[in-house]
Amino acid sequence: MTLNKESIIDHYEHTLEWVQSLTEVTDQEWRSAIADGKWSIAEIISHFVPWDEFILHDRLKEFWNNRPLPQAPDVHEMNPLSAERARKEERSETIERFIAVRTELLQEMKKIEASRWNRSFFIGQTELTLSSYFQGLIEHDIHHMKQIKDALSPERQ
Repeated sequence: MTLNKESIIDHYEHTLEWVQSLTEVTDQEWRSAIADGKWSIAEIISHFVPWDEFILHDRLKEFWNNRPLPQAPDVHEMNPLSAERARKEERSETIERFIAVRTELLQEMKKIEASRWNRSFFIGQTELTLSSYFQGLIEHDIHHMKQIKDALSPERQ
């Protein structure tokens, strides 16, 4: 089942509220690895930012230009850099950066006509629609949101 524009917009609006709620977690919860060998909540939230920026600035306006879409950044470079940044900055900065770029992305998504959400385009050899593209991103968000929820103390869940 492919999500429609409204469902996608609802998810992105919910993530803004959910990340804002993380101001309530303890500093130890914010900075500690969610499990052995995993990132902290700070690092997880921070890693969303450059990906949202990439979608906003390098993909969103290019979907229908009949040109090859830009390659995604190297995940093995971008994710460690965003995790490192999260370790150095205040929680409020990480949350503000997330909210700023996600809000801008959400505003641009809302401007896209409903008819475009099911129009096909290609990334490499993969045929997608905007709905299916964002559905994949939402699944990624939900994966990390679940990890964070599971890592938080039971009274916070």
